[in-house]
Amino acid sequence: MRSHYKRIGDYVTQIKLKNSDDAISNLKGININKHFMPSVANINGTDLSKYRVVKKNQFAFNPMHVGRDEVLPISMLQSESSIIVSPAYVVFEVKSEEDLLPEYLMMWCRRSEFDRNAWFMTDNSVRGGFGWADFCDMELHLPSIEKQREIVREYNVVTDRITLNEQLSQKLEYTAQTIYKQWFIDFEFPITKEYADSIAKLELEGKPYKSSGGEMEYCEELEQDVPKGWKLVDIGQCCSKVIDNRGKTPPLSADGTKFLFETFLLDKAFPSIGAGSKYKYVEQDIYDSWFRAGHPTHLDLLVGTVGNGIPNWGLVPKGKDFCIAQNIVALRVLEEISPFYLNCFFNTHLFNTQFNARIKATAQPSIRVSDLKTINLLLPSDSIMSAFQSIVLPMFELMETKVMGNISLINLQDLLLKALAKKG
Repeated sequence: MRSHYKRIGDYVTQIKLKNSDDAISNLKGININKHFMPSVANINGTDLSKYRVVKKNQFAFNPMHVGRDEVLPISMLQSESSIIVSPAYVVFEVKSEEDLLPEYLMMWCRRSEFDRNAWFMTDNSVRGGFGWADFCDMELHLPSIEKQREIVREYNVVTDRITLNEQLSQKLEYTAQTIYKQWFIDFEFPITKEYADSIAKLELEGKPYKSSGGEMEYCEELEQDVPKGWKLVDIGQCCSKVIDNRGKTPPLSADGTKFLFETFLLDKAFPSIGAGSKYKYVEQDIYDSWFRAGHPTHLDLLVGTVGNGIPNWGLVPKGKDFCIAQNIVALRVLEEISPFYLNCFFNTHLFNTQFNARIKATAQPSIRVSDLKTINLLLPSDSIMSAFQSIVLPMFELMETKVMGNISLINLQDLLLKALAKKG
């Protein structure tokens, strides 16, 4: 065995504690990003007493589909409250935290090299199974406990910063959405000086429109009163360009691997943006030969066309070269319309209802671009649109800064994980 490398099985022990008294109902699964998540399984009428209990600092992994997904879904529980997982999951804990820190082991399990080794050890079944014995036979680089603590502290500093950035972005997005609802759903936007002057009631300037007696008129399509002069339009009328990348399969890279990469560490690579502003990277030669022509920059929004009940969308970073992922429609918004207005509209019940109503029941349910462009929305006056843009623009700019900052931090995390094998 290599110097400083130890067999994992010598430092962990399997736990088979069942939820025999039905005391725990918090059922979790594990995603491919190695985090516990709420289970999507239908547990109505299910006997939860057979499910396995996971306590703080204990691990669980799903031994199935490793061969298919090329990832071992494994996670360590950090919360004080215990959870339960499927009886098919493997639960274990570290024997002695004076020899191996659970946090250090979890870091090791996040390495891409770890997943490659797990995939290599899968059996020949259709699912590509990976058992407890296989996990125990894997090796990890094990420095001194003091060095482990130092490494974990470094990693946690970066992780905490990522979490803070995500929390701030969520608060900013919530604030922008709250303003959108107040202005464009409740119609309580502040009355402008021009409008107050036009009705000879200057004292109403800055007051909420609807509750202050602002003029309303009935909209038959929406079956409700809306501010006078506002127009019901469709998405197609809001955009100067719509680029559809559905159904196009990009070529493979030179070495025969898939053209998209989960890492952000490729030299001279360009981001490939999917709905929800999810970034991957593509090699420059593929970008040059496949994407640059016909996929211009200076777009504003991306919308996923595959129907799963929850539409995906995202803003495009300004001034960035990028590629468009498959099943994505890119929109260039008219200059007089705020892309942030459309972004907030995509988060409303009205958009979700219309989007899902237009999904075609095919092998892969999706919405056609022609149907996407017919989704209706209410367009306010130019002055109100401009006022909304000026208020939310700093919020979205700060959100973009935090998103791009987190990409750099994720790079650093990846470097720290890669360096585990060298630190002793």
